[in-house]
Amino acid sequence: MKKITQDRAVLLWLEENITINPMQALNELGVFRLAACICRLREDGYTIITRRISKQGKHGKINFAEYRIISEVKA
Repeated sequence: MKKITQDRAVLLWLEENITINPMQALNELGVFRLAACICRLREDGYTIITRRISKQGKHGKINFAEYRIISEVKA
């Protein structure tokens, strides 16, 4: 069985689920550096937008990004 790259795993997740955040990336895909994967996907021509989210955590306010794919690379 061929192992896929983290970038490919993130891309497949986005195609199926539309959005991804760092906790989903870590828990579901084992991707620790989601922002780096998103950066490389953007360099490859994918249009991905970032939404900043703030939530109240146990020890104060937490901020994180949620990424959404808008369009795929045109061949």
